[in-house]
Amino acid sequence: MTEPTDTGRRKFLKTGAMAVAALPLATLIHQGKVQAMAKAEDGHALDYVNDGADSDHPDFEEDQRCDNCAFWAGEEEDGWGGCHHPEFADVLVKDKGWCSAWAG
Repeated sequence: MTEPTDTGRRKFLKTGAMAVAALPLATLIHQGKVQAMAKAEDGHALDYVNDGADSDHPDFEEDQRCDNCAFWAGEEEDGWGGCHHPEFADVLVKDKGWCSAWAG
């Protein structure tokens, strides 16, 4: 006489556990694609201004703009783009903007 096997049940439980473990990751990926990035406002971080010409910071120079900064990640929409600096990881910055972390 042979013993009954539980392979179907074990497979079901393993698959179910993996699916439950993957749900938080799938949610994070989905939220990242759906949520539009917020646009930085004047004063966001590092003396940021949306228009460099408005800056009264002593380190500001006329030819310094977000779109010619080493941190510029490229335009995404209507002059707004990403910034690789950690202080701006969650927002878009204006191409004509400036902050005190500007790097050439």
